[in-house]
Amino acid sequence: MSAVLFRRQLCAAGAGLRTTPFLQQSLGRHHLQQQRQILPRFTPSISPRIHRMPLVTINQSIIEKLKSDGVIPDVIDEFQPSVFLEAEFPSGEAIQLGNTLKVKDTQDQPKITITPGAASFESEDAKYTLCLTDPDATSRDNPKWSEFCHWLVTDIKPKSGTLNLDDAKELIEFMGPAPPEKTGKHRYVLLFFKNGKEHLKAPEGRKKWGFDKEEPRVGARYYAKKYDLSLVGANFFFCQNEEQ
Repeated sequence: MSAVLFRRQLCAAGAGLRTTPFLQQSLGRHHLQQQRQILPRFTPSISPRIHRMPLVTINQSIIEKLKSDGVIPDVIDEFQPSVFLEAEFPSGEAIQLGNTLKVKDTQDQPKITITPGAASFESEDAKYTLCLTDPDATSRDNPKWSEFCHWLVTDIKPKSGTLNLDDAKELIEFMGPAPPEKTGKHRYVLLFFKNGKEHLKAPEGRKKWGFDKEEPRVGARYYAKKYDLSLVGANFFFCQNEEQ
């Protein structure tokens, strides 16, 4: 399913139209009913085809998905999303809050799309940072290498719609998922941060994001704390080796 279709389905849910099984599974039927009641009041758009949704109406559902698959608290602490973060790979497959993708469909850098919850987003002087991290290296049961940094880009200018990363600074080059054989499903977590005042430097390595710590799942949270980054958006997907 493409990211554009996913956004259309979210809008359809808000407008009281027929929803899809994917939306019912991802966001929950209870919260979809809340969206039907609330979203028709809002009409601003970010393109001729897509209506902007007030993120407050789906924040609870996003947080519940992050919790149900352990992204909260394994990777991040609970937070209040202020943007809806989407990604679509050149293969046409999109990251959709916990869907499972094939390794072969995730090997090229994805296109990132931002739907902000506030009209002031694009006028901000702040820059943003994007990362993709694997908290399940080498496996979810044995995360001795986690987190593994798959991508890190900073100095991103705030923009609703598809991000232009050409002017951003890539600190860690994109590396597609490569879960080892017989290690089950890995979670791949996409995070979007608002920069603080600190100047970001590239991690010294991908494993554990270069941190010299013994405990498992050291990565994005530690890096964000070190450089005063504020989490504003999150999304994730699963991927596994075909040999299980």
